[in-house]
Amino acid sequence: MTSRHPAAVAFVAAAVAASSVSAAVVPITSNAALSTSNLGAFTGTLDYVFLGGTAGQLDVTLTNTTPVAVGGYLTAFMFRPPPELGAFVSALTASTLVGMTNIPAGSSGSPFAGSWIGGAGLDGTWLAGGAPSQGIGVGQTGAFSFAITGANASMLTSDSFVSGSVVSDPYAFVVRFRGMADGGSDKVPANQLPAPGAIALLGLTGAVARRRRRE
Repeated sequence: MTSRHPAAVAFVAAAVAASSVSAAVVPITSNAALSTSNLGAFTGTLDYVFLGGTAGQLDVTLTNTTPVAVGGYLTAFMFRPPPELGAFVSALTASTLVGMTNIPAGSSGSPFAGSWIGGAGLDGTWLAGGAPSQGIGVGQTGAFSFAITGANASMLTSDSFVSGSVVSDPYAFVVRFRGMADGGSDKVPANQLPAPGAIALLGLTGAVARRRRRE
């Protein structure tokens, strides 16, 4: 029976690889270790689809998971794809938050270094903007769609906007919170989470390996 185990492991590894390629939607969450105040928290998804030529579409959902006692609103976010893939232009095409409008390319994400190709924020800004209460409140979710244009649009994937590609970028996707308890605010980068299917398959891989060691 032991002769079957390598094949089983190989099959599961192939399934994990296939899952990572075919699963377009990437789940994300707040990276508390890199936040400026360790107050705000969020979860969400990124879904990039190549439309042909130089065009693509990025759909973003964000849920404000900050503790109720802390309060506050998610008032802005910005993103950037890997610079090694060339230049891209972003434009907000749809938003469930009327007050959160398009942030221009090249806007500062202070105190995080670098620049981003776009995003959405109250009054179209990262640092300022209108009343925080117009943003995403605790327990609420916002959805946004962006038109992405660039010569290498076909090379982008959903995770390009959160982790980079060849060069890792922990600040590829950043989120802004305002109006928290005692006037607090926060600026929080995103972490990519493994897809649920990949987690399950990796668990199966471990189970097969453990069984092989026992036998």
